[in-house]
Amino acid sequence: MSIPNRAPRARAVLGHAAGLLAALALTAGAALTAAATPAAAATGTTYYVDCSGGADARAGTSPDTAWQSLAKVSATTFQPGDSVLLKSGCTWTGQLWPKGSGTTAEPITVDSYGSGAQPAIAGGGRVADAVKLFNQSSWTIRGIDVSNMAPATGTPGANLADLRGIHVTGDDSQRLGHVLVDGVTVHDVTGEVNWIGGDTADDATGVHFQTGWDRSKKTGGIVFDTTVPDPANPPATPTTLDDITVQHSTISNTSFAGIVVKQYTGDAPSATATGWGTRTSASDAAFAPHTNVSIHDNFISQAGTDYGCNGVYLTDVRHATVDHNVVHHAGTSGIETYFADDVTIQHNEVYGTVKKAGGADFNGIDADKATTAVTLQYNFVHDNGDGILFCQFAFGDVTARYNIVARSSRYPLYLHSDKAATALIHNNTVYNDNGGTSLVYGYGSSLAAHYTLRDNALYSTTAGAALTTSSTITYDTDFYGGATLPIPSGDTHAVKGEARFAAPSVSGPYGTADTGPQLDTALGWAPTAGSALIDAGATVTDNGGVDYRGTSLYHGAPDIGAVEY
Repeated sequence: MSIPNRAPRARAVLGHAAGLLAALALTAGAALTAAATPAAAATGTTYYVDCSGGADARAGTSPDTAWQSLAKVSATTFQPGDSVLLKSGCTWTGQLWPKGSGTTAEPITVDSYGSGAQPAIAGGGRVADAVKLFNQSSWTIRGIDVSNMAPATGTPGANLADLRGIHVTGDDSQRLGHVLVDGVTVHDVTGEVNWIGGDTADDATGVHFQTGWDRSKKTGGIVFDTTVPDPANPPATPTTLDDITVQHSTISNTSFAGIVVKQYTGDAPSATATGWGTRTSASDAAFAPHTNVSIHDNFISQAGTDYGCNGVYLTDVRHATVDHNVVHHAGTSGIETYFADDVTIQHNEVYGTVKKAGGADFNGIDADKATTAVTLQYNFVHDNGDGILFCQFAFGDVTARYNIVARSSRYPLYLHSDKAATALIHNNTVYNDNGGTSLVYGYGSSLAAHYTLRDNALYSTTAGAALTTSSTITYDTDFYGGATLPIPSGDTHAVKGEARFAAPSVSGPYGTADTGPQLDTALGWAPTAGSALIDAGATVTDNGGVDYRGTSLYHGAPDIGAVEY
């Protein structure tokens, strides 16, 4: 069976393991490099830019009459259906900011022509945004290389600043959007790290605490946000973004984050509060989220920077999907939602998250503050500090189902939400063999929230591994296996016995930029014949319809864990 997929491109079928794994093989992401440049739009004018053989005085409408500079492109207002093609193998230093807007039927396109390496836009830390759109709609940015690295000074963090690779923003109180970022390579952006809260005593060079909402977490590889012309006198109507897609791209070594979506709220000094970006309740009338966001089939790695704190930071959104991405070696969180509604995070591989730049967390996926209707499903989350963090401060409702969470160094399932929050956590496989002392952990006020854990396979090889219990945590029909894992007294339908996983503790292959997420690797935690997980579960009515590998539910009695037998 193949994992369900709504991405529009073909996928390569990953190599199959022998025996049972062959029967359970998944279809996962193919190479993330975009296909050959498509033909120019049928309408509009195509302009060519050649860094060495062009001249700005020319017409620019053929390779033989190509323009030369970014300044020429940035001084031009393009029309719907136009294309700007940059010559492959060229590098420009500075900023690309073409003007004009397309339409949904006829977007304006930035792309490449010729053979060779992707054309490169290198901001060099001299501009805030290497590629920029401002109060513009209906653009496609495809097949280019973008960086914005300020020169190193010898002092760690001293070259971090208010920098981004690609920045889509606006302040005109309109509904902007219809922006597609496709097949780009964004790397080496030295953005400063600004945290919302914390203690300023922990400030370091390039890292700042207590900066508030608007001044925090808006640097990195690809940033979508909005603002106002005058913070002291904001307009009555917010600027919002709609129909935003990032696909088939590689984002690496960018700080603060790989991809950010964020709304303005007016909390900086001397600003007048609007409340557009800070959600006070599920029905908050002031909340003005961006809508219809899709982030899929990307490779995001922060392995080469000590300041890459989030892979995907998805905030102030409604109706969003994060699908078939690899997020590798982020700091703080691989994929995080915050002030968000109706978000599905699925079929991602998130691994190697570590603490960076003073951050307190190091989780694979985090459903954070004021998140409603968030679904986490079919993800392979492994070798992180924490696996999945439920950090629903204020309020929220989250469903986490059919995920495989393996080898977390701290807490595989971390319960840390306020009393107005709920979470349904069912049919996940949670496996630890690295000495971790907890499988499910919660503390303090977080235990005021209500969590239901049902049909989960909980397995630890560590003797005495802990499961936090509370009157607000319901364990029901979960499997408890491995060493001496305690059974909560409230689980009157607890299941024990032999898990008989196919090949636990597998060591790869794991997702890369070339392969996409290696989701079939996690089938090492599928049950085999005779497993106590088989036919031992309880029926969950709203269960998503399929298990981790895409098998429809149920065929006979429900199984426990992420993979049906």
